Amino acid sequence: MQTNRLLVLVDIDGTLLTPGGASRQSLSQAIFDITGREIIFGIGQLAGLTDPLIVKNALKQLGFSPDQDGLPGKILERYIDIFQEAYPLATDKKVYSGINDLLEYLKSLPARIGLLTGNIRRGAQIKLKPFDLWRYFEFGVFGDDNACRNELPPIALERVKSLFDETYRPEQVIVIGDTLNDVTCAHVNLMQSVVVLRHPEWRAQIEAAQPELLIENFEPLEPIKSWFENFFKQD
Repeated sequence: MQTNRLLVLVDIDGTLLTPGGASRQSLSQAIFDITGREIIFGIGQLAGLTDPLIVKNALKQLGFSPDQDGLPGKILERYIDIFQEAYPLATDKKVYSGINDLLEYLKSLPARIGLLTGNIRRGAQIKLKPFDLWRYFEFGVFGDDNACRNELPPIALERVKSLFDETYRPEQVIVIGDTLNDVTCAHVNLMQSVVVLRHPEWRAQIEAAQPELLIENFEPLEPIKSWFENFFKQD
C-alpha cells in the first residue's frame, strides 16, 4: 500500500553543488578530442540543459550535424573518461551550505526522493560521490533518458510506478532546482517548483515564471520547511 504522499525530484548542478570548472573543461576537451575543434563553454550555455543537448548545441555551433557519425555518444563517452579522472582532483567543487540538512529533512517526509538532472547518469554519480550524496536518492531520471528536460518528469512518474508501484498526480510532484528551465519543466507537466536563487541576475526571469517557492538558500531550512508543512495541510 502506497504511503508516500509526494514525489520530490531534485536537480544537481547549482542546486546541491557546484562542480567548479572540471565539468565544463572535461566536456570541452572531449569535444576537441573527438572533433578536433575547440569550444569554451560559458555557464549560460549549460545551465538547466541536459548533457546530450549541450553536446548537440556545441556541434551545431562548430558546424557539424548534431547526429553526424554518432558524435554525441562518442563525445559523452570521452567526457566521462576525462571527468572521472579530473573531478576528484578539482579544488573548486563544493556542496552548498545546508544541503545535508535539506536532504535529511526531505527523507523525513512522507515522500519519495529522486534526482531529476540533465547530467547523464554516470556524470551524476561522479559529481555526487565525493560528497556522499548519492545515498539520499532512491532513483533518478537523467540526460540519458531524454535530451529534453521537459520530458524527464513524465519518465520519473513511469519509473516510480515500475520500481515502487507508486503513482502520483502531477500536483503531488515537486521539482527542486535553480534555473528557469527547472520551473518550466515542472509547470509544463502541471507540477510544482521550488527554486534556490544561486545567480541574482536570474531573479527577474525566474520570478516571472512564478515558481511556487523562491528562496535565497537552503540555510536556514525554515522557509522550505514552512512551505512543505503548508503543502501537507492543503493536501
